[in-house]
Amino acid sequence: MTDDPIYDPDDLLDDDPNDPLDCDLDDDAAEPTIDCPACGRAVFEEANQCPHCGHWITEADLRRPLPVVWTIAAVLAILGLLWITLW
Repeated sequence: MTDDPIYDPDDLLDDDPNDPLDCDLDDDAAEPTIDCPACGRAVFEEANQCPHCGHWITEADLRRPLPVVWTIAAVLAILGLLWITLW
């Protein structure tokens, strides 16, 4: 027997072929995730398509909308400038 953590003889006797091998699981390096814009479930940030609902994730989906506070502040600033220039 070997003490190599990558080789685990129990992996060879695994009954479910769809389960990942223990050596393939990497708990220390969690990849960043985003929420799918269609179904809201967690999707890896580098994914092109949601594995849950099949929605294709585009650059437009990744852009975050401006917060309401900044939008209101911008509108008030523009109105203030118009009021000053027209006064």
